[in-house]
Amino acid sequence: MHLSKRWTKFAVTGALAVTFSLTAASALYAGETTASNLNVRSSPNGTVIGTLPYGSKVAVISNSTEWYQIGYDGQTAYVSGTYVNWIPDCEFDLGTGVIQCSTTVNFRSLPNTSSQVLASLTNGQKVDVIGIAQGWYKVEVDGAKGFVSADYLSLSGGQQADKSTVTGSTTVTTSDAATGIRQQIIDFAAQFLGTPYLYGGSSPETGFDCSGFTSYVYKNVVCEIARTSSQQRATTKNITMEELLPGDLVFFGSGDTVSHVGIYVGNGQFIHSPHTGSVVKYDSLDTGSYNTRFICGGRVLND
Repeated sequence: MHLSKRWTKFAVTGALAVTFSLTAASALYAGETTASNLNVRSSPNGTVIGTLPYGSKVAVISNSTEWYQIGYDGQTAYVSGTYVNWIPDCEFDLGTGVIQCSTTVNFRSLPNTSSQVLASLTNGQKVDVIGIAQGWYKVEVDGAKGFVSADYLSLSGGQQADKSTVTGSTTVTTSDAATGIRQQIIDFAAQFLGTPYLYGGSSPETGFDCSGFTSYVYKNVVCEIARTSSQQRATTKNITMEELLPGDLVFFGSGDTVSHVGIYVGNGQFIHSPHTGSVVKYDSLDTGSYNTRFICGGRVLND
């Protein structure tokens, strides 16, 4: 069954998107995305702040038009409902939920009001949400698995993030003092999440290679910069990883030879166009090959 022309609120964690429905007394339904790299937007037709890969699980909360409203790492976002299909109740990681009630709510063994009460959960208590069944959230509390009515649990009541997205298995927040022109760089770059890599590419119509992406972003937000990654390093102020600010360039390679470049977005993350077969996405500087291959940052802005 496919729902169209209605609003839906979601929550997204890791590689998964999750939704819930406030229609029919907050009846909860599972869904699945049917587009590759489905854009997540700040508002209907607004700025792209992330993408969801094909087959992401979603938990549908409310529906009214073709745009589905979603809870996205503690904030509100939107996706097109054209690309979400209903699926049977299932288990998948929805992240942390927060109990919202006047005093307490029952934590039950089965998704119905006649099943055994395992415990009483208090207002504001945080729980791990691990699935959806018959319109209820499946949660885990102190090692025990059970169910809480969708009327008394919120996935958007946790820590707020200025902006985040999910690409593959990476959750990204961009909240490190990104203001003014630096925020504009990050926002402009995020519009191209999901754009395919193309060797020699330097436009969203055909695709980007790594330096084609960084030069295109800077040309349209700040000023023209050199076209290749090595030239970009040579013509910018080189800085350490600790000195990075959102909007700075980040250079990677072997020894002192630069072979790759991206744009730092904050919180140890950067956006880039990695390689053939991939797309513009976020990755981490904190661990893995990008951490070991990091050479230096490059500062264009004199602030």
